Amino acid sequence: MVRPIEKSAPGTPGRAKRRRRFGRITLRKWPSGRRTWRAAWVCQVERRKLSRSFDSEKEAKDFLAELERRVIARAYEVPPTIQQEEERHVESVVAAQPREVPTFVAYAEDVIERRFDKVLSEGAMGVQRAALRAWKEFFGPRAGRRALRLDEITPAMLLDYRAWRTSHRNSLGGPAKPISPRTINADHAAMCRILNEAVLDGHLAKNPIAGMKKLREVRRQRRYLTKEELGALIAKCPEHFRPFLVTAAYTGARKGELTRLRWSDLDFESGKIALYRPKVGNADWIDMHPAVEAELQRLRASRETTLRREGKKLASEEHVFLSRHGTPFVEIRRSWVLALKAAGLDGREGLTPHSLRHSFATHYLQNGGAVTDLQQQLGHAELATTQIYASALSARRRATVMALEFTAAN
Repeated sequence: MVRPIEKSAPGTPGRAKRRRRFGRITLRKWPSGRRTWRAAWVCQVERRKLSRSFDSEKEAKDFLAELERRVIARAYEVPPTIQQEEERHVESVVAAQPREVPTFVAYAEDVIERRFDKVLSEGAMGVQRAALRAWKEFFGPRAGRRALRLDEITPAMLLDYRAWRTSHRNSLGGPAKPISPRTINADHAAMCRILNEAVLDGHLAKNPIAGMKKLREVRRQRRYLTKEELGALIAKCPEHFRPFLVTAAYTGARKGELTRLRWSDLDFESGKIALYRPKVGNADWIDMHPAVEAELQRLRASRETTLRREGKKLASEEHVFLSRHGTPFVEIRRSWVLALKAAGLDGREGLTPHSLRHSFATHYLQNGGAVTDLQQQLGHAELATTQIYASALSARRRATVMALEFTAAN
């Protein structure tokens, strides 16, 4: 049985009390003998009648009075239902319980493979995985100590890691050289990124190493090849490597940009090459030099002849540059070493495949090219990166300085 509550005013028996200005309260008697009070009101947000039930009349009155106050103050919000209140209570109880903080190594490995692998380039993922191999040795279980948790990482521990890292290599190959400050700074940046992810996931309140200064890196002189050396390198390099080398020398493209190049990226009619630049996350059309076009046309004709003998056709989605085994280039270090040795340049220190990019940039500026045009050709995100090549032109700078003369008038 449900009926509205009516009370007589003091001193006036039988006279009904004035109704509430906001909402209405009704009493409900249950067959079990239980009594509940239902507070009903018209919600202007949802534009319908809402109600909530309470175990006492005072609770229902206080509830409507609070709603009325919010309506007058223009701060009204739809109150939660009983189910929503229970869900919020459960969430607050779960949040109040102490969470198990994972170890730094386990969390870093999970984030790198689950999150970073989907968004980072191949080169950036190589940096993350190289740092992870070092972290497993230092932050994992060692010398009877358990693996360190995320909340146990401190600034002092990063300093200890730096000192340890200088004498511990974790590369899978390459020469045994001392660990450079640049490599340690790369580990520092990767570690800072992992801890930022831990803050977002609620494992840490703040990043403990945020704001720590990195090691000072000594800028080394960029190695580049002269025009004569480039000519000798192209003429005497292995046959399977010449198309790649010519394209790199005449475009200044990065190794990763060329190894993923496909025949559909080449437009011989307009003389353009479509390059995807994973390092900066964009794509560009660059000009195709006649020497590059001739080399690639020769390569395409040779590839089509070979496939025709096998009863196949050259697909536009096939890779342009293949190794001597007929597979797409992944690592060109071996071919590069053979090319240097054949050209008599294997004794020069610091020459890497990236030196072709430095050589292109240097000769481009020496021939009078604009720095801004070079920036677009190389795909640099910042002009300051391209200006490093301009500072290497010491001959022109020296001639300008030597031409200065300050003498007093006679």
